[in-house]
Amino acid sequence: SSGINAEYGGRLMVKLASEKGASSWLTSLPLKEYGYVLNKQQFCDAIAIRYNLNLKDCPKICACGKEFSVDHALTCMLGGFTALRHNWLRDTLGRIMKAVNCKDVQIEPSLLPVNGQHLPSGTELGDQARLDISARSVWNVLERAFFDVRVCHAPAQSYASKHNSIPEIYVMNEQEKKRKYLQRVIQVERGTFTPLVFSTTGGMGLEAQKLVKKLAQKMESNNGQRYSDSVSYIRRRLRFELLKTTVIAVRGDRGRRLRNHEAEVKNMDLNLEPFG
Repeated sequence: SSGINAEYGGRLMVKLASEKGASSWLTSLPLKEYGYVLNKQQFCDAIAIRYNLNLKDCPKICACGKEFSVDHALTCMLGGFTALRHNWLRDTLGRIMKAVNCKDVQIEPSLLPVNGQHLPSGTELGDQARLDISARSVWNVLERAFFDVRVCHAPAQSYASKHNSIPEIYVMNEQEKKRKYLQRVIQVERGTFTPLVFSTTGGMGLEAQKLVKKLAQKMESNNGQRYSDSVSYIRRRLRFELLKTTVIAVRGDRGRRLRNHEAEVKNMDLNLEPFG
């Protein structure tokens, strides 16, 4: 099911499955109120993805025209499943922040305009720039913290061809986010910026791990939960959100390829009233 070498892919998937929190869904009770529920097909697909096995009853060609594989399904932009995965995880993190009494939690906050301020090359300067989450009292009392989420597919061919290690994949994505937003947030917003990088396989980068631990500490102090239980809960919840949106992307309908003679609605004149 993968475009990378089968033996290498198998070893890589085992390493990814061994990351902290990546296998938590296998040891969870199927509690609907917590969202820890998969149907039979989703469970079988999750097992197949975990061990780099072939999926049954999948198309040979994606609706975008490329050869279908799990790797392709999890990176194909057609159908909006990559955006769904990102947005669902972003919103879940926002809800957890509110639950542990972080203040002023906002989804997709606008950044203040740069107004000609000199910033390093590569910084995002657009007036309409937004980040995924902002909140106060996350790291320090009243300080505004900004977060930007990225969900990468660590087994993708683009990483395998460069022989990137798993930690390198996370660091690479974190550094890319920092180049775009870190100095703008520090110098213009006077806040902090944390890139939150996750893998479709359930792992996360060091910056995301730090946030999980911080939120668990706040959950312990504010809600009276044990720290170990809090960390486990947050990791498990994020893992299930990633897992569900991942298996949805594999099976989700991406539509039918438009034939050449079919016009898209956006290019059609819907005013069909006759003149005169």
